[in-house]
Amino acid sequence: MYKVGITGGIGSGKTTVCKVFEVLGIPIFYADTEAKNMMVEDELLIEAIKLTFGEESYFEDRKLNNKHIAGIV
Repeated sequence: MYKVGITGGIGSGKTTVCKVFEVLGIPIFYADTEAKNMMVEDELLIEAIKLTFGEESYFEDRKLNNKHIAGIV
C-alpha cells in the first residue's frame, strides 16, 4: 500500500484532491483535524502546551487560544 502526503499552500486544492480520493474509496487521514482534536482532548498534550506557551494558551472553556500561540511562534 502506498502512503501519500498532500501538501500545498492555502487555496492550492489539497481538500479537493482529498475529496476525489475519498470518492475513489481511498482512505484519508486528516492530520490537521486530528491535531486540533488532540489539543483540546489529550490532557498530557494540553499540559505540555501550557508549560511551553503559558496558561494563556487556553481559554477557561478549554478552547485553544490560537491568537496567543501565534503571537509566540
